Amino acid sequence: MYLSAERLALANQTVRETFAETCVAWQAIPYWDTGDPGQSTVRADDIDNPAAPPIPLDPIPVPFAVSVAQALSPSPDALLAQVMAKTVELSQLVDDSVLPQLRAKAKGTDLTIAAPGLAQDVLNQLIPARARVEDEGYRAPSCIITNTPGLVALTQLDGGYSVLDSLLTPANVNSLHRAKKVDNSAAGNALVRILFLGRRQRIAHGGAGDASPGEEPVDLAVSVFPTLEVVGETATNQVDLAVRIRFATRIKDAGGIVVLKRT
Repeated sequence: MYLSAERLALANQTVRETFAETCVAWQAIPYWDTGDPGQSTVRADDIDNPAAPPIPLDPIPVPFAVSVAQALSPSPDALLAQVMAKTVELSQLVDDSVLPQLRAKAKGTDLTIAAPGLAQDVLNQLIPARARVEDEGYRAPSCIITNTPGLVALTQLDGGYSVLDSLLTPANVNSLHRAKKVDNSAAGNALVRILFLGRRQRIAHGGAGDASPGEEPVDLAVSVFPTLEVVGETATNQVDLAVRIRFATRIKDAGGIVVLKRT
């Protein structure tokens, strides 16, 4: 059982667009095409450890099944609805893979926010975070990725107005993303966790895909871009499909990442 070339092309376009709109890592971290869909490893290019072994390119599939009627219906809406839902799951799995790696490998000690209810205390940690990445050569406007408690800490109200601009402007931050999982543990994600990513290029919010990955402290090496895979017909007359990606997270300079947290 196969989809027509037109239906498969439409589904793949839907996968690419939905993934780009829902994956935080895809929007915040530059990525590049290895040029070989079968590639299994890629150079680490770790500046602190030139002898670091190659990094495996991990496949992440999200399998699902649709009925023959959904697959072959004159209208693609039923198929695309399933494809979009599964692509959102794929983007979440990618974020859950990438962001905790950044949290774990950030260089130096974490900066601790003592009282996230106080905007000044948050600012007192964002400024040193800015200083750290700037001292490593990342002087372009930075990017923040945080969890829900972190977003609450960054968007407090003072006199009825959000303090967000007052925090991000002095910290030289032009991009703020909220992700479900920043820490490796559920307990950690229940508290404030903020990833502060330094940048050498001026990258617009959500525009990392248009940036050169070679200049940034982290990039994603991609051998299989987000696409739909047709597995075949099942014994119950359904069609097995999967949305998938194959990539590696390359943390080339851990000095370009700072973690702010509240314990």
